Amino acid sequence: MDKWWWKVRFSVKGVLFPLICIQFVRTLILPNGFDVFILFALFLLYLGFLLNIY
Repeated sequence: MDKWWWKVRFSVKGVLFPLICIQFVRTLILPNGFDVFILFALFLLYLGFLLNIY
């Protein structure tokens, strides 16, 4: 991978978890299909970081 990605990926992983939490609360308060899709996509992205795919 590119050198810039190795420097930035830990920052992205650090920002991703709070975004998932905020999106989860938003989905609980005002659920719709688009919010559920965004939450699922963020979860898959975070799972990729945890399994060292990215």
